[in-house]
Amino acid sequence: MNAITLHPRHVISLLLLASVIALGGVASRHSTLPAPIVREVSVQEAQARMAVGAIVIDVREKAVSDRAHLPGALLIPIEVLEARLDKLQLAKSADIVVYCGDGSTVGPRAASTLNRAGYSKAVNLKSGFQGWAAAGLPVARN
Repeated sequence: MNAITLHPRHVISLLLLASVIALGGVASRHSTLPAPIVREVSVQEAQARMAVGAIVIDVREKAVSDRAHLPGALLIPIEVLEARLDKLQLAKSADIVVYCGDGSTVGPRAASTLNRAGYSKAVNLKSGFQGWAAAGLPVARN
């Protein structure tokens, strides 16, 4: 049997490739990767969904949400969303509007998490809380 001799540069390349494959999909919280593709809705679309009973989820941190949030929103910070999916089982077929501060940070990530878990009607509020407030719509304060 013939042995294969690899140049050290090729060994390093193979090790790097194996590492990338092994860690594939693992991205840091501050990754520069584009946000997952999710359905986004305008403030008006979110308001219409809410008017017919959509569940609204605020995925911002508690301290931020306590200052002001959409009326009736459930606070489920992005850090605990996956762990609390079992508590939302009854809502799998419901319309869900997810929002973060500006609509482009953790909101899309949360909507994607919900979509992957079978919550196919979960959408992201494109302009987030900031867009909602800027439109002059009601906000609740704790």
